Amino acid sequence: MAEKNYIPKYEFRIFGQEFPVLEKLINEKAKLVGNQTMNDVYLLTAADNENNVKIRDGKMDMKVLEETLEGLERWAPYMIGDFPLEMEVVKSTVFPALGIPSPAFSRTEYLLNQFLNELVYNDPDLFVAHTSKSRNEFAFNECELEITDVTINSACIKTICIESEDYEKVLETKEILGISDSEENVNYPTALKRVMGLVEIPGMWQKIK
Repeated sequence: MAEKNYIPKYEFRIFGQEFPVLEKLINEKAKLVGNQTMNDVYLLTAADNENNVKIRDGKMDMKVLEETLEGLERWAPYMIGDFPLEMEVVKSTVFPALGIPSPAFSRTEYLLNQFLNELVYNDPDLFVAHTSKSRNEFAFNECELEITDVTINSACIKTICIESEDYEKVLETKEILGISDSEENVNYPTALKRVMGLVEIPGMWQKIK
């Protein structure tokens, strides 16, 4: 079974090509506390946006959408495990989290390349997003902020996120930064599928500056 490994947090996230005004404001008001580069492999299905399943640094983890509140989403992170993963974990946790039937298994455990080549790439119900991220992390108003450049299967995009255990702090930070209530909160699975052409991109998402 996957184990919850962090405290759930409320998130507000936007995606777009550029956010010059918002980035300038964050750099002026917030304290830069770190930066990271990372490579992730996201596993996506056509319908499910309630579980965010990805592979990072030889580990598989997921976030589960626990609640939506006043336009925010509260996500709970869980660790599924390190590769090699036992077949029973893949069968009982990974595929149920993706909301699709498990395939036939030929091994009792799977190395990362075996998992991808034998179970993922050949599954017509699964889509894969290979991402590279360069993320600047900030602290402001008792919230965590990020500005991240993301490459998704060679397509480049930017995301800005506000998160906290306290949803009121996220809403307050949105207001301080001048983020309108009309701007859509977009989680990673939804954004990845839009970039990959698996679902339609709404006009309001394309116009965010």
